[in-house]
Amino acid sequence: MKVFISIFFLIMGNAYAQECNEAALLITPGKWLEGMKGSTSGVLAADLAKERIVVDNLHKMMLQSYRPLGVDAHYNGAYYATRSDYQWVNEYSYNLRVLPYYCSGTTVAKAHETSTSLTIAANVITFGVDVYEPYTDSSPWDNGFRSIRQLPAEKDGLYYHVEETSIGFGRIGQQHTWLITRDGQLPFLLVSKKEFLERKKQKLLKGLEEEKAMASRNAESRETERKLMEKQYSNDPVKLQKYLKNQYEYFKAQDRENLARTEKNFLNAVAKVEELLKMPADELNKPAIVKQDPHDFLSHLFINATDAYPDILIKPNPNYFDRKLPRTSPQFISVVIVGNHKDPMMIQAMAGLQKAVDFAKLKGMLGK
Repeated sequence: MKVFISIFFLIMGNAYAQECNEAALLITPGKWLEGMKGSTSGVLAADLAKERIVVDNLHKMMLQSYRPLGVDAHYNGAYYATRSDYQWVNEYSYNLRVLPYYCSGTTVAKAHETSTSLTIAANVITFGVDVYEPYTDSSPWDNGFRSIRQLPAEKDGLYYHVEETSIGFGRIGQQHTWLITRDGQLPFLLVSKKEFLERKKQKLLKGLEEEKAMASRNAESRETERKLMEKQYSNDPVKLQKYLKNQYEYFKAQDRENLARTEKNFLNAVAKVEELLKMPADELNKPAIVKQDPHDFLSHLFINATDAYPDILIKPNPNYFDRKLPRTSPQFISVVIVGNHKDPMMIQAMAGLQKAVDFAKLKGMLGK
């Protein structure tokens, strides 16, 4: 009888141990694993040594406070050299990817891919906008500046925003971004409506001149072709007249119509800009938040930051940066957590990552 009872409980114990479900996964301890080595290309050895100390301290912070449950935590550092004359600081980051566990029948299995991650980066806005180089474009219909989707809002001494983002395979997740900066400043500036309109006018006038120049080149090409055809059909006046009527004259008239329509469109867009420049000074000094006019591709409309898909225009703020500091010094830090906010495993992981980040400690790293 004792033997039967022992066997019964042994069987039941094994069945319980092999049971796999979401609730069990959420409390399954995960592992810390070093991931693939990140980039170090072009970074001076002395700079790399200093930056690795910062990244190691970030890892110690997370290792002390974050307990992976239902996931494995893969971490690494990535390091990048100064890229241009506009940028006098290096970019580097601590990256943590959480790979979830899942049930394969009654067995706990580990995923090899993930859309959920934490990045703590120095001197760069991860998945964000370039804050160093001025924006250059050649298209008169572009807005002429870099842009962000949300106005930065200060929360608990930090700049924070959350937005929807693609996480692959047609899924939409959430991206949480914190900016840790000095003295409540930002490493970029908002563009005023006046500044946007003045640049827009310049771009439109330049675009119109380019369209006229292209039309002139096309006209010259048609004249060159006409002379060649006149020579080719010098002994066949019927074919020559047919060419002149059906091709040369026809396309020449088309070119004139196209140029006239293009010139009208550009001048109408310029007139809109000039009218907007008559707004009161206090209105012109407000931030430029725009979208392309759906009825006029050469024009933009001013909208609110709460409207769908706004372009909040920004430009570099070189005065934010202290050039006396070493280029390895974090002058601002971005913290980005991205993942599937509808998956229980990832919800738990994202919350755990956020809780583990010591924002006060990161603030203390600035300028060091």
